[in-house]
Amino acid sequence: MIHEIAPKKMWNSYEARVAEKNSIVICVYEDTYCIIHEANEDRFPHYHEIEDLPAQSLQYLFAIKEEHERTDYFLCVCEKEPHLKETLNYTWEVSRYMNHGMRAKEQALAGMTAHHLYVWYRDNQYCGRCGQAMKHDEKERMMRCPNCGNMVFPKIAPAVLAIVQKQGKMLLTKYANGDGNYALVAGFVEIGETAEECVVREVLEETGLHVKNVRYYDSQPWGFAGNLMLAYTAEPIDETEEICRDASELAAAEWVAPEEIPPMPEQNSLTREIIRRFREGQF
Repeated sequence: MIHEIAPKKMWNSYEARVAEKNSIVICVYEDTYCIIHEANEDRFPHYHEIEDLPAQSLQYLFAIKEEHERTDYFLCVCEKEPHLKETLNYTWEVSRYMNHGMRAKEQALAGMTAHHLYVWYRDNQYCGRCGQAMKHDEKERMMRCPNCGNMVFPKIAPAVLAIVQKQGKMLLTKYANGDGNYALVAGFVEIGETAEECVVREVLEETGLHVKNVRYYDSQPWGFAGNLMLAYTAEPIDETEEICRDASELAAAEWVAPEEIPPMPEQNSLTREIIRRFREGQF
């Protein structure tokens, strides 16, 4: 999955750091990201590869560490397209590319997390309580209002994935406006409910099925949508109950055997990884 980068590790605590020449800069211009394409992988530019970019214009994001080495990542929101060294082969890509096209997993994770933070910084420039301009705290990743003291931290939205099986088959769906690939029943946790209660509710709302024995399985950060994905297994209360799908959300909802599932195009997401494991008999 996209966050599995061992032996490297993301160090996401906020620090007041200044970019050095080999620091990586994730440049955002008109909601697109600068990606450098090399022979064996894609990457983001280093600070020294970008012309006329003052260090004070960069926002420290996080580091990726491996043993005693660390690489710092910074965000630059550009008002005009920055100039990179002419020898570099680069393009400007939407965030989706970092999931489906980027060939180095730690770079894809870095881009996904940077996108999450970019959206948060973009949407919290002014205080939602008094309207004054916000300022970044010096010690924490937090926006603080100097007028009323309002504190705003990055928002993470918990969402569930429901792994429901019966008689050797898994409950799979296809989104009404999706790419035609199989997915799991999924949805955001609502105010006042637990993740387990959300699983029961979402399965019922999307497929008309009642489930029991909800148990935690795995989790994954998903910065493209600001999510923390929480996967749970569950069982039908009544195996004879028929599916009644929500046609406004789903194009399909059905019990699928492993041999009926086509190869998945990528396994960056927890959803795709679960379906792949089931298809290969590992579930």
